[in-house]
Amino acid sequence: MKHLHYIMSFLLFFSVFSQVSKSNYKLDEQQLLIDIYGNQNSKKVINYDKSFVSESKLFYESLEKKSPIPLSDKEKIEVTLKNYIKGSSYNNLEKLESAFTENATLYLTGKDGFKRYTPKEYVAFFKNSEKGKFNGRYGKVLSIEVVKDIATAKVEISIPERKWVYIDLFLLKKLGGDWKIISKTATRVDGN
Repeated sequence: MKHLHYIMSFLLFFSVFSQVSKSNYKLDEQQLLIDIYGNQNSKKVINYDKSFVSESKLFYESLEKKSPIPLSDKEKIEVTLKNYIKGSSYNNLEKLESAFTENATLYLTGKDGFKRYTPKEYVAFFKNSEKGKFNGRYGKVLSIEVVKDIATAKVEISIPERKWVYIDLFLLKKLGGDWKIISKTATRVDGN
């Protein structure tokens, strides 16, 4: 019986000690997390050479970089074409229009036959649809060819719901460091 009393005392002491130790550890862990990440009201930033933490977000890049790696001309053209694709696929008129120069020409065949359009007239095709809602147009850049400050691009536009596939051809011009569409034409290639 005496041994049982010693064992019980030891277990009671050990469990109390371990609870205190765990609660202290938990407080230390919480304080460490606050020190590293900051609390919600904190604007603390900690630099780790290749990464940094700010407002509970971890970023993997150096704070010492003076500027981001500049995009190549081909990458800049892809940005312009993505603005065209996303703008027309999600009825975002501003994004769509931003891909074109103001005086661009678009040569398209429609209900009234072959016609020339301005960017504003083309963008108006999407004005009655809900902005930000996907309209069923999928776009894929097929090719880009750059020659100094001019380029050509080929994009496939598909609308599976209607079983339509178009090929869009673009002429682009580098203006002030940005690439803009100066001309576009398209043809339907799905067999109809």
